[in-house]
Amino acid sequence: MNSVALNLEDLRQTVAKQLGIDAIEIQNDDNLFMLGLDSMSLMTLVGQWREQGICVEFQDLVEEPTLDDWQHRLKRTAT
Repeated sequence: MNSVALNLEDLRQTVAKQLGIDAIEIQNDDNLFMLGLDSMSLMTLVGQWREQGICVEFQDLVEEPTLDDWQHRLKRTAT
């Protein structure tokens, strides 16, 4: 099975929208929980990404809540 990493800027935009902030406010190494992300918001994001065919587990994202880490963890199954 082939997979490709989710685009970092798309990821930044999606997270910013969920947080209700401008994407430019999020640095690649910012702790997203310190910026206001909570577990319910994260579950919403996980659900959206799964619907898009991205393989993601809630626990993986909680462990390292930065855009840099998430980009490496989020994989889309290529068809």
